[in-house]
Amino acid sequence: MSLIEGKLEGDGADLLRAELPSAQFILIGEDHGFADPPEIALALAREARAYNVVHHVIETGPRTDRLLTEILDGGNDAALAGFLANRPLAIPFANMAEDARLADFFVDEATPGSDPLWGVDQEFVGSTLIHLEKLAKMAPSSDAAALARARLETEKQAFATGNLGALFLLSATQEDFAHLHAAFSGNADAQALIRELSESAEIYALYGRGANYASNAARVALIRRQFLVAYRAASGPAPRALFKMGASHLGKGTGSLNTFDLGSLTEGIAAANGLDVLRIVFVPLEGQQTITTLAAEGVFQTAGYRSKDVSALLSAAGIGEEAIPAEGYAVITLAPIRLQMEQSGLSALSADSRFFVLGYDYLITTRGARPATPLAH
Repeated sequence: MSLIEGKLEGDGADLLRAELPSAQFILIGEDHGFADPPEIALALAREARAYNVVHHVIETGPRTDRLLTEILDGGNDAALAGFLANRPLAIPFANMAEDARLADFFVDEATPGSDPLWGVDQEFVGSTLIHLEKLAKMAPSSDAAALARARLETEKQAFATGNLGALFLLSATQEDFAHLHAAFSGNADAQALIRELSESAEIYALYGRGANYASNAARVALIRRQFLVAYRAASGPAPRALFKMGASHLGKGTGSLNTFDLGSLTEGIAAANGLDVLRIVFVPLEGQQTITTLAAEGVFQTAGYRSKDVSALLSAAGIGEEAIPAEGYAVITLAPIRLQMEQSGLSALSADSRFFVLGYDYLITTRGARPATPLAH
């Protein structure tokens, strides 16, 4: 498959295209940090528009999603780049040019009053530079404003110095949130924002305490709940959507995180509507990747990439690595590979490789993956 001037070409593209008419949900799982998945998703979104795929599910919080929609509705990825200047982690994933253009397509094509972007995740650790600033503006008293501004200044300093442990969502206690609730008593919007930040902080805290399963389970429960809120609020009997999230969220069944995520939830919804789910996972065999880390000298770095899981999967399926193109993509249909490998072969795979084979319909891979492009630094 090739991507030429925003359009998918080749036999692999025809395989995916044939699935679009019956797909209520198009799920594109990825390993983050590549330009290719959102570009492929945008090409599919343009074609799927004919089948009323008008919503885009993204890995941000609902509050951040509303802000993103507002920025893109009044501009484009350049406007978003301006907003993100000096706070490049404030809006996850859409802080990359390719993801921003994908989101912008759905916003630009939206009908008045519709909700084109469904942010279903927790509020991201980097989003506090937005939310604390908003709290300061909503303050009902000078004391509340001073409290929010003090938190904001501490947060700016933590980002500037690369002090991960000092970030608000990683360090704030329940007492801190109780203090904020008391200071903003009577302001319903502020109270809602503080509750959302508190819930995100608890998910991060569980992870920080080593309770990885509990953290992921709480996060997945939140994602499922917020997806259903957006889905039920959409117009029409069977709203259609394109998802682009981390691969662990969108495969059917459980992956290495041992949670049932949106990939499993969407199966039953589509079946009840007499429709299907198209599941695509993009994991390159090799290429270049944008790595995001909190560091004073900069948060984005480009690094070489090679996937042991894809290499092992290809080997187990009898596909030589030389068959994977360095330019363009291989589209691998996974159903016959599942049958070919049988129980013994599937059991021999790593947890992630087995999740890819069992949980997705197609694997898209390449030896020439390109790094995502940061909008701001």
